[in-house]
Amino acid sequence: MSLRFVKPIIILGCPRSGTSLLFTILSESNQLYSLYRESQDIFDSFYRRKAKTYKVFDNDALKEEDLTDDVKDFMLGEFHKYALNFRPVGYLMREYFLKNDLLEGFASIVTNTNLAYKKSFSKEYRIVEKNPRDCFRIPFINKLFPDAKFIYLRRDGKTNISSLIEGWKRPSDYARVPRPAIPLNIKGDEHGKWRYVLPPGWENYIDKTLEEVCAFQWISSNKAAIEGLSDIEETRKYAISYEELTQSTPNIIKKVCDFIDIPYEKGIKRFAEKPPIVSTPKKDKPKEDKWKKNETLLKNVYPMIEPMMNTLGYNLETKKLAEIK
Repeated sequence: MSLRFVKPIIILGCPRSGTSLLFTILSESNQLYSLYRESQDIFDSFYRRKAKTYKVFDNDALKEEDLTDDVKDFMLGEFHKYALNFRPVGYLMREYFLKNDLLEGFASIVTNTNLAYKKSFSKEYRIVEKNPRDCFRIPFINKLFPDAKFIYLRRDGKTNISSLIEGWKRPSDYARVPRPAIPLNIKGDEHGKWRYVLPPGWENYIDKTLEEVCAFQWISSNKAAIEGLSDIEETRKYAISYEELTQSTPNIIKKVCDFIDIPYEKGIKRFAEKPPIVSTPKKDKPKEDKWKKNETLLKNVYPMIEPMMNTLGYNLETKKLAEIK
């Protein structure tokens, strides 16, 4: 492969923890290439390539040994093909070209032009990658990108789980359960489709309540991220909180830019000073006390989430923040 990634930025965090906001802001940098979408289509291509069915890979975890030389070539090739440095084209790829078979020709034109440009002018470049499933793949990703820098977002369990509950309730055609023969009987879910991440052990929650499922996803994502990052050098990882990101966005983004060695320039500054609404209906803007609409449900899982709350520096009664040990 003649093209080479240099110090990619990998954003980690439970779904609904602020990863989309951070990814959207950093993707505005002219120093970074981006997919302008989550990378699950690339990883799903690997799953299908590695196993004709989902019999082997039936959750989101990937280990270091899963990245064989041929899989590495395939994954890098896909990232090189789709990583762009121009948001309007990235938007068209995400919203139209990759969703419509009739527009496949346009997608090919974009990717071929993109590859030709890089080979001529940007043989080494940086990308920012965001996918909540990456929490369960840190050894795999670290082997794929050995000089990557990781940014880990944590969020208060009450607000994060409440947001997951609301996401599960929204209509969607997107089903995550890789074995359709396993029926879901999640109490409180009206759609019968698994949403968001599939941690190892998800099968044990197919007949639980929705708040238990969402609590399980939050605990598992953070546990996997903390454990995976424990083997990464301190100079390559950085932790922030959703609360810091949303309450002091420009200040936190400046610190993130310093960590990943990019300038806090015009594009990033514009989005940091006026953060976009992402991954939620625009009529349902984020509010500090929005989680209270699910407070009764959340109290049912307080004993379940309290250990991870303490680990992350939160308190069930207050929004106390402390450093991650």
